[in-house]
Amino acid sequence: MTCRPYVFLMTVLMTVLPAALVTAPQALGQELRDKRVHRRGMLHETVFNTGEIGRKWFYRDHDITLDPLMEWPGNSATVIDGLEYSGQHNIIGGGISISANYENTNIFDLTQRLYAFCGSSGQHIPITVAGVYSFPISVERVENYPLSADGTLNPAYDPNEAEEIITSSWHTNTGVTVTRTSRAWSYPDYDDLIIFEYTFENTGDTDGDGVSDNDETLYEVLIGFHYGVAPSMLGFQRWYGTWEYDFMYKNDLRGYFDRHRWLRYVVNTGNGVNADFAESGKPDPKYFSTFAATGAQGGGLGSPQTPGIQMLYYDRNNLATKGNTIALDERVASELMIDSDSTLKQPFMNKVESGNAREDKMQPKLVPYTRWSGTYTHYRETVWPPPTGTEDPDSLKWMGRGAFNFRQSYKAVGHHIVFGPYILKPGDKIEFSLAEVVGYGATDGPGEWDEGGGLGEVIDEQMPWHEVPHFHDKVINPADGQTLSQNYIGEYGHPDYVNSEVRTLKDVADMAYNAYTGRPPVLPFWPEDNPADGVYDVPMPPPAPVLKITSNARAHSVIRWGTAQEAFVHPRLTGPPVAYRVYRSEAAIGPWTLLDEVAVGSAAAMTTDGEYQAMDASTVVGESQWYAVTSVDAQGNESGKTNLEKVTSSLGPVDELTEVHAVPNPFYLTSGFTTGGGGNAAQQIGFYGLPERATIDIYSYSGQLVETIEHDAARYSTPWFQVTRNDQVIASGVYFFVVRAPDGATFRGKFVVIK
Repeated sequence: MTCRPYVFLMTVLMTVLPAALVTAPQALGQELRDKRVHRRGMLHETVFNTGEIGRKWFYRDHDITLDPLMEWPGNSATVIDGLEYSGQHNIIGGGISISANYENTNIFDLTQRLYAFCGSSGQHIPITVAGVYSFPISVERVENYPLSADGTLNPAYDPNEAEEIITSSWHTNTGVTVTRTSRAWSYPDYDDLIIFEYTFENTGDTDGDGVSDNDETLYEVLIGFHYGVAPSMLGFQRWYGTWEYDFMYKNDLRGYFDRHRWLRYVVNTGNGVNADFAESGKPDPKYFSTFAATGAQGGGLGSPQTPGIQMLYYDRNNLATKGNTIALDERVASELMIDSDSTLKQPFMNKVESGNAREDKMQPKLVPYTRWSGTYTHYRETVWPPPTGTEDPDSLKWMGRGAFNFRQSYKAVGHHIVFGPYILKPGDKIEFSLAEVVGYGATDGPGEWDEGGGLGEVIDEQMPWHEVPHFHDKVINPADGQTLSQNYIGEYGHPDYVNSEVRTLKDVADMAYNAYTGRPPVLPFWPEDNPADGVYDVPMPPPAPVLKITSNARAHSVIRWGTAQEAFVHPRLTGPPVAYRVYRSEAAIGPWTLLDEVAVGSAAAMTTDGEYQAMDASTVVGESQWYAVTSVDAQGNESGKTNLEKVTSSLGPVDELTEVHAVPNPFYLTSGFTTGGGGNAAQQIGFYGLPERATIDIYSYSGQLVETIEHDAARYSTPWFQVTRNDQVIASGVYFFVVRAPDGATFRGKFVVIK
């Protein structure tokens, strides 16, 4: 490139003018904002066709979510003491940003700079994304599981791809069109991660109508990846009653950066500025001992999750060279920042910040002449060296790159990593890859040090390096300072959802690298050395079968599955199945009970239809439980519980109305259907002995009609959640019910509610 459009602007006074909101017209025929959800592995995530991840970024009103927000483990919604919790969600939103300039525009005038905040900006009110910054094109979820839904072998299965693939794409008001492909697996060694591959293309389409609006070259292009990381919803709600930034900002969280792995992550260290490592994981304030000993609710720690974002690849193609970007002008840069090919050393920015990522705050940060987080320098490296034995073997390679601002690591929530500046001509493309990773704690024991983890701005602590918390430490109750455990994992072990030897965040990050590159990491690694597209040559245990679960005449659960997985072949199969393990749990996250182990080919377990069968005779009518069947090979490698299924035990309808029972009776506050799995299941009263169609009228002791229920279903019962026809919750007392069948048959009964 011979033209240097910004050279003449170097004399402009470097004063940033107030930012203006960037808007774009609503395009005719624009696709609607839509989403797909990763549920195949243990890590569940919502992906939108607007660039958003989880949802729009905002840090208020986080009491309920219907979509997984970097949820680990999945299906973690629960009820404790009659209170409903959405479960273990770990982000307040996420997405990408793009900023750029056209040729011959004033880069110091933010009203002339182009911005697209695709899920990467927000405050206490979520900003509008679709139709302003993003113009959705499509979102599609593809199943690539070895078995089809009917249990037969999937003829379209690709062994070199993930089991679950979501591809989303959207135009932006900058003229850059984005395609994002995300991948997930159910294999226990790889089920705690999701890998995202991005392509950014200068199409010139600024309004989403599918037609290029200009042939402009984009200059000073910065591409950012942004997450609001806050582990986890359940832990915060159990301590504070809510999951929002006012409480996240109580210094419960610490942000860290592992330079060896290009891994940013957040640990929940406890409660308040005096928190230390012994207070990590937010012990449950009421039921620590019970949950820890039984494994209920995932154990005694409310927030043991350590979520992180790991860069796997960034594009060096189309990076602006010295003389073509203000980022490398001598008045704002030094020779330390220049790479061997005369481009800026990456990343451009590597910032940890508060959860407040409002637009007018983000705009002046995403400019080429300001390094929001600063850069690594010799001064920084030599004044505060890491502890002996923990130095980065190639630390000099970090000089001049975007620095992790350790003094703000107590803010922890906002994680921003930005690359560029790039120059994108019409049709130019650049690619990036990253992984969402979550583990049970960050590391397995003492001696691991990373940047961050301090309280620099709070207590003027100037140490950039801190030892990483771990759960082999003791656990202290932050409320009273009492020791709850001297060695949590040593005493209680890991919960069932930690289902392999890949346990901690760093274990998971190494498996993400392995999945993406096809080889184990050699640390430190450099994303620029990795391929632009994932390799995905991962090993595979025998796949879990597809289940069919029914209730028999005694309301026992009958679990059946076929034999197709025994004929499955794969170039990296660890071995064919030799046995199946049948599990039951009251919750999807465990603890799991092994009901049965069935040998492959067992005649005793085979039905006349050529299917395997196992039975759970411990069921109670109206109660719910989860089941899963895994496949196990001769070496003990076990599939994931990817076929887990929730079942409510029931009988078929009676032929004629004779006798109906209300269960439980009497109803106590703690006697409801507590395994109902979220909702208001704990308030459920069931009516049993119904014909296929019936009307149930419920009356108070004084004879007032409380509710009428129309039962029209081929099942034995219908539930009622103690809510009147006026949407009021009933009080304690005696209630009567009358059941009328279409043939005129009637039954009268009563039940007692004690609260």
